[in-house]
Amino acid sequence: MRRALLVLLTVLLPSVLITPAAQARPSAAAAAPTVTAIPANAGRGWPVSGSQGVLDLAGRGYVEEEYLLSGQADTFDQVGLWTEDGRWTTRVATTGNPYTTRMVVVRPRDAARFNGTVVIEWLNVSFGVDIPVDFSQSYEHFIREGYTYVGLTTQKAGADKLKSLDPARYAAVNLSGDALSYDIFAQAAQAVRANPQLLGGRTPSVVLGSGHSQSALRMTTYANAIQPVRRSHDGFMVHGRAALAAPIGDGVVGPLSARIRTDLGVPVFVLQSETDVIASASVRQDTARVRTWEVAGTAHADQYGLNLYNAANARDKSINGGAPTTCDKPVNSMTSRYAENTAFRYLDRWARGGAAPPTAAPISMLFNLIILRDADQNALGGVRLPDLDVPVASYSPNNSGGNVPGACLLLGTTTPLTPDRIRQLYPDHATYVAKFTAAADRTVRSGYLLPADRDEAVARAQAAPVP
Repeated sequence: MRRALLVLLTVLLPSVLITPAAQARPSAAAAAPTVTAIPANAGRGWPVSGSQGVLDLAGRGYVEEEYLLSGQADTFDQVGLWTEDGRWTTRVATTGNPYTTRMVVVRPRDAARFNGTVVIEWLNVSFGVDIPVDFSQSYEHFIREGYTYVGLTTQKAGADKLKSLDPARYAAVNLSGDALSYDIFAQAAQAVRANPQLLGGRTPSVVLGSGHSQSALRMTTYANAIQPVRRSHDGFMVHGRAALAAPIGDGVVGPLSARIRTDLGVPVFVLQSETDVIASASVRQDTARVRTWEVAGTAHADQYGLNLYNAANARDKSINGGAPTTCDKPVNSMTSRYAENTAFRYLDRWARGGAAPPTAAPISMLFNLIILRDADQNALGGVRLPDLDVPVASYSPNNSGGNVPGACLLLGTTTPLTPDRIRQLYPDHATYVAKFTAAADRTVRSGYLLPADRDEAVARAQAAPVP
């Protein structure tokens, strides 16, 4: 009934038909935004949710800088019925809406190391503060490859939290509502292309957009409704999505079922964890311009990312007074970052006109509701990393309890296998290392693991006290 009501309201909204030909021509965007550096010592002296004191960027040859992005943004209205195929039409609803937001730029100190690719992440605000989920998983890959990363405060909750945490540093930041978010995201890409100072004097060859969880729902709406008219990005990473999409305005409900449109002129990589697949199985896609990987054993968020969040939160005191997030059970420690690193490598190549990524089997499910599991309670099917194919634990997609409401549901669990089961699988350490190495090499050959991550994984196995 709720969906029928939404459809009825959509049909009754005033609409102006935009033909496919008109939709293919970029609409006139607002005037170019301005970029202003935030002094490093402003306010408390560091970017909220940034890497200062958390990662040794300098030791890796990188710098972190922060800028204000200011301009006038359009808002958009839905036109007609938005169907599941994602071929959606919008119209500009209002223009001239002033805004100022911030960008955290992480780039090579030596501009000659820049590989030409910029990743702009729509920072996640599900817990009331900007969280750089994709950076937390793939920063090692970005640094190895010479990417520039931009974390963009795109929504009002994130902007308001900045002002409350560091009023002096972020006095100018002002987002009046989330309806501005889509054009702000487009203008961030415009700014990156037009302001070489953001990239150490360089200009980009490829600008990718990424977003996780709540931000992935916004990526879906952006790809389907805004990219066709703004043509701002060269590809998108949609990470951890559900079947629905975000609203185009300030509402709380968007389309309840949405695929990525198949006529989009740029590639889209949909990367899913076990936590995500039950909520997204109805919109699985593999097309000429859309690739979906479901990574077995992974959770919506995990211990690797949580380590970075907890360190930043201890410094910023943005959630729960800065206390680390805890759950009833050990948090999922599967190496989902390896799959995301590989996905970014493929998306970058794809956006440059290269070959599409390999397809991957979906996680095995019964009626799209129940994940099928092996004797060790690990998921069947999906992209399989060596830590799952040669397991020392069972990895599940959800957790419980905890001191941050809602967080543990998404963080998954790690349950070590019993000593007897470990000895049954690996009678000695050499057997474990040999099996793990073979699995890692197999995953590299299949195209789901980068050689650099293979080497890291094998080194971990060699050092692990197994059995």
